[in-house]
Amino acid sequence: MGLWKPALLSIAPFGMDYNRNIEVESRTGGGRYTVNLYSYTCTCPDFTERRAMRPIGDLGRSCKHLRDAVLSLDTDAFGDELTRVIFKSPHGPYERIWFAPGPEGDVMALGMRSDKPWLSLFHRGGPGESYTRYGYHPEEKRWAYDSRPPEVEMILGLLKSVPDITLND
Repeated sequence: MGLWKPALLSIAPFGMDYNRNIEVESRTGGGRYTVNLYSYTCTCPDFTERRAMRPIGDLGRSCKHLRDAVLSLDTDAFGDELTRVIFKSPHGPYERIWFAPGPEGDVMALGMRSDKPWLSLFHRGGPGESYTRYGYHPEEKRWAYDSRPPEVEMILGLLKSVPDITLND
């Protein structure tokens, strides 16, 4: 499998105070869905067809409606900076997340969605710096907005060892 390992990132469980149904609008204007943060469920097709089988607390269980409901709260339900940055990324929610050691001895994360060809790389530029998201399109072999992470050649070499994606030379 190489250096990349599947990640199970988690969000803190919500207590009984959140055991109520919340109606949310579809982003596409196609109706309304019901979200419950305690049971961490949603009635949208993305959740019921792809994400419901994931354990409660797994970020991969979060559809965009659950994500929006959590972000609307004044709470920090995340254990660390990387989990918080991945969850809050407007390019998520991600179905698969992989971790690998970064060039500075830190951790890099790679988020993938089945409905988008782009990969999201979360990487620190150096010691003490915050995590930054870099978008990469493996078929087109390009970085979003030509914004490349530091140590880009080394990172591209690491991306070749990620299971389930193919990088063309």
